[in-house]
Amino acid sequence: MAATPRVEIAPGVFMPLLNFGVQQNHSLAIALGARGLDTANIYGDAQQRDVGAAVRTSALPRSELFVTTKIECCPGAQFLGSAAPVCRAAGDPRAAIAHDFAVLGLAYVDLLLLHWPCDTLEATLAAYAAMEPLVAAGKARAIGVSNFNASMLAAFLPLVRVPPVINQCGYSIAGHSSGRWGRDDATRRASAAHNLSFSAYSPLGGWAKGGTAHVLSDPTVRAVAAAHNASAAAVALRWVTQQGVVAVTSSDNPAHIEDDLASLGLQLSDDEMTRLAAVQ
Repeated sequence: MAATPRVEIAPGVFMPLLNFGVQQNHSLAIALGARGLDTANIYGDAQQRDVGAAVRTSALPRSELFVTTKIECCPGAQFLGSAAPVCRAAGDPRAAIAHDFAVLGLAYVDLLLLHWPCDTLEATLAAYAAMEPLVAAGKARAIGVSNFNASMLAAFLPLVRVPPVINQCGYSIAGHSSGRWGRDDATRRASAAHNLSFSAYSPLGGWAKGGTAHVLSDPTVRAVAAAHNASAAAVALRWVTQQGVVAVTSSDNPAHIEDDLASLGLQLSDDEMTRLAAVQ
């Protein structure tokens, strides 16, 4: 089983280039070679418990597994169009953090993210400030943000004490041109300019126009896949990770998990990367 490549997101903190998010059996993913697990308060307690249990019961050393979790920013109306469905203690970020750790049942997490900006910059800063002490306390090896676009990063970063190390946004073939929540190349470049690693959720399409089915059935994606004797999903994932972007995918199908991990062994040509980037 080949080791999953890792990206150094902070000094001494190495994150797997491919991580697994919402699914029913995280222990299965670990058994098949996954080393990064991604969860959040908003994904529900059952998901959080499964991630925690998978880590605690694994035969692997804790240092071999990388756990990312997220606290919600409440009310978060600008993100979800209404009050966030998971809000701890009327939006108290410290309560969200406490709940997150209690349900996970882990002594520490490798990465804690603020899941989205709050309704105001001031509220966003207050929520993030509740996360900052966890780094010095050893409860979070690193902290970061999610769904922050380029303009939000510019407003937010000068005002924090502990800089975020990563920005997780939607990003995929046919899904890298919308700047509202950072799902665009401009945000990826802005993150790099601010020394933030960029991470992609929905790397197979997700919220892109037409979603995953559109990406995986695209003629260019399928042609590149055929040239490499690979699946369309593997090519779509590799287009993301070959740019150095940390991807978060998910599957409960063992064959799909193995295929996702095997995608890291593909090497797409510059021409193929350009052609895939042009898919609409």
